[in-house]
Order: sequence, then structure tokens, then C-alpha cells
Amino acid sequence: MKILQISFILLWRIWFFIINIFLIPLWAGVSIPFIFRDKHYPIAYWFHQMWARSNLFLMGFWYALEKDKEILDKNKQYVIISNHSSIMDIMLIYSLMRNHPLVFVGKAELAKLPFFGFVYKKSNILIDRKNLSSCIQVFKKIENKIDSGKSVCIFPEGGVPKPSIALAPFKGGAFFVAIIKKISIIPFTIADIKTKFPSFFIIKGGPGKIRIKQHHSISTKNLSLKDKNSLKEKCFNLIKYQLEKFEREKTNN
Repeated sequence: MKILQISFILLWRIWFFIINIFLIPLWAGVSIPFIFRDKHYPIAYWFHQMWARSNLFLMGFWYALEKDKEILDKNKQYVIISNHSSIMDIMLIYSLMRNHPLVFVGKAELAKLPFFGFVYKKSNILIDRKNLSSCIQVFKKIENKIDSGKSVCIFPEGGVPKPSIALAPFKGGAFFVAIIKKISIIPFTIADIKTKFPSFFIIKGGPGKIRIKQHHSISTKNLSLKDKNSLKEKCFNLIKYQLEKFEREKTNN
């Protein structure tokens, strides 16, 4: 029985690469004409969403979204933050933020991937965290994206932490940006994906429901940079508490 389970997981993980052999060139091909001008980006973003939602569907994932009662302003930009456990987090954020075209701040290594890397580099913001000058330039790029009407998604853990770490300490970049640009933060807490589709190639996982909490937006209107650390701590505790709550609910069920 154990051998069958391991075989299924391996085939299922391989299936992810197979579907993207077809999806990525298709997605890249149709979105390339729309990624070079800001006024066309909402069209490109729609194709990004279709790629993300197709991945979730074909991998057998669906999500149950819990959110506070709040209507987000379609004409405003936001800084979106979330805990980071898997590449599927990107797919989920794309799917959830349907009316707010956004860009991700992601690692520079992604630009090396064929097809995907070109579109990802042109659509999003890449950062080499080992290069100080790259980190400095990134803020200017983020400013330009926000000024052109886009929201920004930053995973404040700075990458995917080891499987043994539920939530890594937050870095300050997302909170610095939100305060400087005076835009609200939307925190998301994503559960289950760490075990269902871990980034580290562990022989575990499988299709199923992903629980997500969209927290109420946090205003930075009256904050200054001296409030950055307290804002960071507030968001960390908010997501940490929700992860623990999700875990308790899973145990009780």
C-alpha cells in the first residue's frame, strides 16, 4: 500500500511538469503582446489568471476562502502579503485578486526558465537578495509599478522556509513600501498547501481543499517609517495566529 501511495505522489508531481510543458508556452505566447505597455497589462493579467486557475484545476486543488466583510476599491492599489509554502501560493494569489492586476516580487532565478522566465521577468519584479544594488533598485521598480496602477504582492518571509518552519520571520520590504506609498496591506493566510504541494521535493502531498483567510486591509495612511517594525509584527502575528487556528480546526475535525 505504501509503494502505491508513493507511486501516485510521484506521478502526480510529474503531472505538474507535464501540464506546464503545454500551459506555459500557450500562456506565454498569448500574453506576450500585452506585457509591454501598462494600458494593456489587465489583458495580460487575465491570461496570467487563466494559467494559474488551470494549474489549480488540473492538479485537483480547490480553495475555501474565508474573508472579512470588506469591499476592496477597484481603483486603489494594495500591497498583498502572505505566508509562502509553495509555488501554488502564486497561483492562488492570482486567482484571488481578480479585480486588482498585480505584480509579484520574486527571486531572480525564475528569469532563467524557458518561456516562463521571459514573461515573468517582463510582468513582475525580480530581486537578487544576495546583491545589495539589486535590492535598492527593486524599490524604484515597485514604485513605478504602483504609480502605473498595479498592486504588488510580496512574500515577506523572503522565500519558502524549510518544511519544519511554520512561519519564518518577516523581512521589512513590504511594510516599507506600503508606508512610503501610503497604500493599504491585504494579508492572506494560506493553509494546507505546505503539506499538499511542498516546494521541497518530499514524497508527500496530493489534491484537495486549500483553506485561505483574507484578512481585513490594514491602512498605512497615518504611519511613518518609525512604525515599520510594529506593522511588520502586527502582520506576522495575524498570519501566525490564523495558521494556528487552521491547525486546531484540522485537528478537531
